[in-house]
Parts: sequence; C-alpha cells; structure tokens
Amino acid sequence: MNYYKKSLKEFKKKLKKDRTLTKEEWDKYAIDNCLFSSFTLEAHADVYKFDDLKRKYIFI
Repeated sequence: MNYYKKSLKEFKKKLKKDRTLTKEEWDKYAIDNCLFSSFTLEAHADVYKFDDLKRKYIFI
C-alpha cells in the first residue's frame, strides 16, 4: 500500500469539502486516520507553505 498516495487522495477529498482547511486541522485528521502529516505532503510536493500546497491541489 502506498501511504503517500492514500494521504494525497484523502487530502484532496478533504480540501474539496473544506477550502478553508488549516494545517492543524489536517494534521489532527491525519494522525487520527494514520495518514501523512502536512509537513510530509509539503515536502513531496516541493512547496514551503501549507497554503501553497492547498493552492496546488485546489479545484477551481
């Protein structure tokens, strides 16, 4: 199982439901559901801020 892909898929789903998702909310959700933290997702996406990560995966 690829936990990065699973985490990214859940992040996109969560972001689609709530565009005002904060870093703290995602980290709590990730811990509760055994997913990667915001820091790990930022590192894989090669961005420096959580807002940049959201902007990269937001669906307009």
